[in-house]
Amino acid sequence: MRTIYLVALNTFKETVRNKVLYNILLVAAVVLLLAMSFGDLSVMSRVQVMSDFGLATMSLTGLLLAVFIGVGVLGAEIVDKTVYGVLCKPVDRIQFIVGKFLGLFVTLALNFLLIALIFVTAITLMTGRAPQAEIFSAVLLLMVEMSVVIAAAIAWSCFTTPTLAAIFTLSFYVAGHLNDLITLGADAQSNPFIKAILVALHYILPNLEYFNIRTAVVFGLNMAPGHVSFAAMYGLLYTGLLLLISSVLFDRKDL
Repeated sequence: MRTIYLVALNTFKETVRNKVLYNILLVAAVVLLLAMSFGDLSVMSRVQVMSDFGLATMSLTGLLLAVFIGVGVLGAEIVDKTVYGVLCKPVDRIQFIVGKFLGLFVTLALNFLLIALIFVTAITLMTGRAPQAEIFSAVLLLMVEMSVVIAAAIAWSCFTTPTLAAIFTLSFYVAGHLNDLITLGADAQSNPFIKAILVALHYILPNLEYFNIRTAVVFGLNMAPGHVSFAAMYGLLYTGLLLLISSVLFDRKDL
């Protein structure tokens, strides 16, 4: 556990020093400030606009962090061969992978909490009361979703270049949100081979729409009982599976 902690701590410090992180946070802050002014121009209330923009900003921020920092941290170490300095010490490769993931996830979680604090404070000041509890459920599911994306970014980085890993991670994210459409495409296919491929993709890829409850939160729609708990468990299990795959790939990598 101490080894994992040290790898995670080093990853966190390395990520915090990355200038890309602050550029992403600056963009998030600008978007939230714009959302406050857009409230007067929208047919929706200011609270709805702030909630919608705040959750969308966190989703975009998490994706950018996973792609540009998550891929870069491991990929750059492999390309620059700085990973040798770590692996020559008594550090198992699975410990290295888990430590990298935890360091990146903690960075992401802190950024999410900062953005959430900003827009929750704004909503509270505008309405004079705290936002509904469903907003915090939406933030939680966004964090779980980004844990899946970070784990996917690490998995891609284990066997390809940082550029391709970033492209594959973005494709993974888009495909995950279009998983339901893959099912519809499979049902409409008459070619059994293509249909089998689409069905296989449907079950292999995660359904990231499970984590998207933004519409329900913004418009006060009812969600299925236990949806948040189910989605969180689903995301954690998928994250664990991706980290296991990453560990196997990294263990077989010739370093």
